[in-house]
Amino acid sequence: MNPKALQWASIDITRMDQATLLSYMHNVDEKGLADNAAPMRTNLAEFWNPFHQTYNLYDQVFNPARKSLETEDLKNRDDERDNSLGAYHEAILGLQRNPNDAKRQAARLLNLNYDTYKPERNQEYMKETELINQMTADIRSTAELLAAIQLLGLDDYLTDLEQKNQAFSDLMKSRTATTEGYQKGAVAEARTALEQKYQLLRQMVNVASIYEGDEAYRQFLLAVNAEVEHYRQILARKGVSSGDSGSNGGSGTGETTNGDNGTNEPTNPTNPTNPTNPSEPTNPTNPTNPTNPDPGTGGGGASGGDDEPFDDGD
Repeated sequence: MNPKALQWASIDITRMDQATLLSYMHNVDEKGLADNAAPMRTNLAEFWNPFHQTYNLYDQVFNPARKSLETEDLKNRDDERDNSLGAYHEAILGLQRNPNDAKRQAARLLNLNYDTYKPERNQEYMKETELINQMTADIRSTAELLAAIQLLGLDDYLTDLEQKNQAFSDLMKSRTATTEGYQKGAVAEARTALEQKYQLLRQMVNVASIYEGDEAYRQFLLAVNAEVEHYRQILARKGVSSGDSGSNGGSGTGETTNGDNGTNEPTNPTNPTNPTNPSEPTNPTNPTNPTNPDPGTGGGGASGGDDEPFDDGD
């Protein structure tokens, strides 16, 4: 047993925002998967494996937009909408060359309506959605524009554009609701589980380092302690205290410390005062022949006190 063995330094992970926690846990997981951490993974598999699995779960639920198949579906719906918008616009542009004067005028009227709103491909998703909604609503509510659609036989074009735009909008709302659900539910639940597995792994690594010796864990501990120090600095720049989520390793170097003073030196007690030598009695005959105390033995003289550090049991 070595109470001064290298330890996994502490940092209060509950003070990290979601993105910072994900980044920190990613780095811890990466250090744990390194070749020099193989002894830790083998000796403490019952604690490492649950941490590794819980980290992967947290990563998945925290990034639903990146992980979800709905993202690909959204892109496909946007492409379908863009194709419908392009077909409608090309139709009214081409019809402006129609030999029939009435149809030419109707096509020009619809093109003027299109230019008023200017919905375009590759616009920001919600901006394009809103512009198409405004343009088609204007057509539906304006008798002259609706008559132009009917004269030119563009009813199917208009209906298809409305349907494709609505399908995109519905999926976007669904994805937003899903993301909010993750943030409020699954992410919070996954974070709690990850914090628990992390603290248990850290505790057991520290126990093993003390009772088995730190040689097998040294490289892993040095790596994760570098991360702890780095993320303490990140929290400090954000104006957030890194706190101390537990004992053992509060120094950032990984050594067992005495309290949270960040050093390996135990705390000295308050400077004791030396005892005062007794004065001569007023009556020299009572008591008989008093003697001065032997210097240095009167309950703590100059040689005691400050020169000896307080022993807290380490």
